[in-house]
Amino acid sequence: MIFPNPVKDKLARGEVSIGSWLNLASPLAAEVLAEAGYEWLAIDAEHTPWDLAEITHAVRAIEARGAVPMARAWSHEPEGLGRILDIGVMGLIVPHVSTVQQAEAIADAVRYAPRGHRSGGNSRAAISSNYVSHINDNLLVCPQIEDREGVDNIAEIMAVDGMDVAFIGPNDLVVDMGYTRTDVYRVPEHLEAMARILAGAQANGKPAGTPAPTAAHARQFIAQGFTFIDLSSDLRLLAQVASQELQAVRA
Repeated sequence: MIFPNPVKDKLARGEVSIGSWLNLASPLAAEVLAEAGYEWLAIDAEHTPWDLAEITHAVRAIEARGAVPMARAWSHEPEGLGRILDIGVMGLIVPHVSTVQQAEAIADAVRYAPRGHRSGGNSRAAISSNYVSHINDNLLVCPQIEDREGVDNIAEIMAVDGMDVAFIGPNDLVVDMGYTRTDVYRVPEHLEAMARILAGAQANGKPAGTPAPTAAHARQFIAQGFTFIDLSSDLRLLAQVASQELQAVRA
């Protein structure tokens, strides 16, 4: 674990931090992206086949290359959040946060007393003698806004102590609006919702983040004011480069 959390500190200074997403359930892929210079890497435990042992190996690999390990949880349940945190991730993305009550419950579950009621345990994080005394202030918690209700409640959600970065779930958000995933970043209603999420975070003096499938999207979002940028993923990068190289040979 890295104390203080360099990504949290960078965002607090108003600077941009660029990371990526890990879908391949491969600690080696995580290490490759960390070595490439991504500042943080998010292990997707919600939608991909990561198990806790693989997550543990990936966290080690990410730390070994100087990046900050994060993870997206599979639910809001305190036990699930605690199991991921006990591995030693420094950031937690929690999907489908739509209400203040959900945000308050998450904030309470992920931090030790007196700020919350996170349960203590003996796992990888406990190896570090200074973990308990440092993690409350260094954990980066990102509620993921993925529906219209969350957009409507964004300012109140980000006013909750312990909600650190408003993070957009663009695909589920555009589907919740009645469109398809192919409409993401295209229809005016979706773009307006992204702007509202950014404004709600900024109204509380907090950063906002979003996935960016390409460098062009990333530059656009940074210009708009987003500072926590998820640039592509290990799966998409592999698919993209493999296709490009194969087409180049066949051409």
